[in-house]
Amino acid sequence: MALGSGGRRAGTSGSRKSGPGGYIDTSSYDAGAALQQRLASEQWDWQKKLYGQNQAMMAEAGEGMTGLVDQYNMSFQEAKDANESRYNDMLGIADAGQDVRSGEVNRAFAGRESDMLNRLKGIGAANTSIASTQKMGIERERQNALDKSKMSHDDRRLGIMERRTDDYPENDIILQLAQMMGQSGGPGGVGGMVNALSGMRV
Repeated sequence: MALGSGGRRAGTSGSRKSGPGGYIDTSSYDAGAALQQRLASEQWDWQKKLYGQNQAMMAEAGEGMTGLVDQYNMSFQEAKDANESRYNDMLGIADAGQDVRSGEVNRAFAGRESDMLNRLKGIGAANTSIASTQKMGIERERQNALDKSKMSHDDRRLGIMERRTDDYPENDIILQLAQMMGQSGGPGGVGGMVNALSGMRV
């Protein structure tokens, strides 16, 4: 076969370099380097795609966590309103009962005073010191009765306050999900968790 210029066989491709064993065809080395570079590029592209998917999942999880917290806050507010309404109703009932009892005491002692004055009028002593003394005695008894009634009312109100038990929705599941997001290690998970939990009612 004829040789071309530079000692290369006609019809061959690639470069030839002189080495200890003679001439070496470097075209195979160039192809291997190109393959390694292509594989490295594909690996990098795959890693970027995987990272992007992970970030998207974390962002979606953060949005989902925010939605859960919003629903929890709504339920929390509804429970708080219901608790306050029930508590105020109980106090209102106690206060209304006290008003009734105070009215009964006042009417009872007003009747006693009227009976006393009628008796004194019958004997012509309605405008004497006797009437004034008895009126003062009836007033003292009326005030004592009102004071006892008020003390009893205060005890009832205190009992309502001390026995108050308000029920609220549980947030355990949200905290568990937040912990899982935090353990995921992704900045999207941590950021979404922090932003969502910062607005949760406690």
